[in-house]
Amino acid sequence: MEFPWYLLVPLLAAGVYAVGSLFFKQAYAQGAGMMDAFFWMNFGSLLAFTPLLWWVKEWPPLAECWKPAVTAGFIYSGTLTTFAAIRAGDVSLVTPLMGTKVVLTALLAVFLAGTRLPPGMWAAALLTTVGVLVLGWRDLKKGQGNAAAVGLCLLSSVTFAGADVLIGHWGPGYGRPAFLGTTFGLIGLLSLATVRWQAPTAFRVPGPARRHLGLGAALMNAQTVAMGLCIVGSNDPTGVNILYGTRGLWSIALVWFVGRRWFGNGERDSAHGAMGLRLTGSLLILGAVVVAVLVRR
Repeated sequence: MEFPWYLLVPLLAAGVYAVGSLFFKQAYAQGAGMMDAFFWMNFGSLLAFTPLLWWVKEWPPLAECWKPAVTAGFIYSGTLTTFAAIRAGDVSLVTPLMGTKVVLTALLAVFLAGTRLPPGMWAAALLTTVGVLVLGWRDLKKGQGNAAAVGLCLLSSVTFAGADVLIGHWGPGYGRPAFLGTTFGLIGLLSLATVRWQAPTAFRVPGPARRHLGLGAALMNAQTVAMGLCIVGSNDPTGVNILYGTRGLWSIALVWFVGRRWFGNGERDSAHGAMGLRLTGSLLILGAVVVAVLVRR
C-alpha cells in the first residue's frame, strides 16, 4: 500500500502548534491576559477560514446549518480551555498532554461516527494514553500549580476530539469548504458577541505582548487550517491525531534547546526534575505515531 502522504500535514502542524504555544506563553509573561489571546485567536480564525467560502459552488439546505454550528461550539470551548491551560501550566507539560485527544478521538470515532478501527490503531491509542500518564504523573502527584493545567488539558482534549470527529463525519457530505468556512465564521461571530468586553483590553496590551499575540495567533490559525483540511479531506481523524500527538516532543525539544534564548522561557530550569518524565512520556507518544504509520502502510 502506498504511504498516506496526508499524514505529513499533522506532523508539521504539530511543530507549528508548539511554536505558537510558546509565543502565547511569552505574551502572557509580558502582560497579555488569557481572554486577550482568545480574542486574537478567534478573529484570526475568521480571517483564515472565511476565504474558503469563495470555493463553495453549491450550498447545502439551510436545515443542515446546525452541523457546523455544533462543531463551532466544540472548537470555541476547546480553544478557551486550551488558553486557560497554557496560562496555568508549563508549555512542556500542557502541549504533550494534549495528546490525550488521540485516544478520545478514536473512541468518539467509533461511538459517534461508527468507524471501525484496526487493532493496531487501538494499540497506538493505548500507547499514547500511557505516555500521557507518565508525562503528567509528577505534576498530578503534587496536586497544585500544574494540576489545574492537567484538568484543563483533558477538558480541551474532549471538546477538540469531538470537533475532529464531527468535521470528518459531516464535512464531506456538507461540502468541505462550506463546512470549514461556516464553522470558523460562526466562531468569529461568537467572538463578536463578546467584543464589547474583549476588544478594549485586547488592543491595549503592551507592545511586545501584542507582537507575540499576533505571531501566536497567525501560527495557530495556519496549523488549524491545515489540520481542518486534512481531516475533512481524509476522513481519518484518528490517524491524523496520532501524528499530531508529536506536539509533545516538539514542545520539549523547543523548551530544552532554544526556549530561553528564543522565547525567554525558563521551564528547562524551573521544571528540571520533571523534564525526564515529560520526555519519557513524549517518546511513548512517538512510539504510538510509528505504530499508526506502520498500520496504514
